Amino acid sequence: MFDIEIIFKLAGLGLGITIINTVLKKTGAEEWIFPITIVGVVMALLVVIEYILKLFEVVQTMFAF
Repeated sequence: MFDIEIIFKLAGLGLGITIINTVLKKTGAEEWIFPITIVGVVMALLVVIEYILKLFEVVQTMFAF
């Protein structure tokens, strides 16, 4: 029912964004941290969107008369 792969994808994405932000902070490019974080959030939403759509379909079928 719930795919464990999505957890690993999100964890890897979060870890990657954290490493990129740390490197940017160490190099003094703090102005890029916020846009990179926003890109990470959008990528995470793109990964999760199919599961959200499935959830809405299940809820819709539950309340259909």
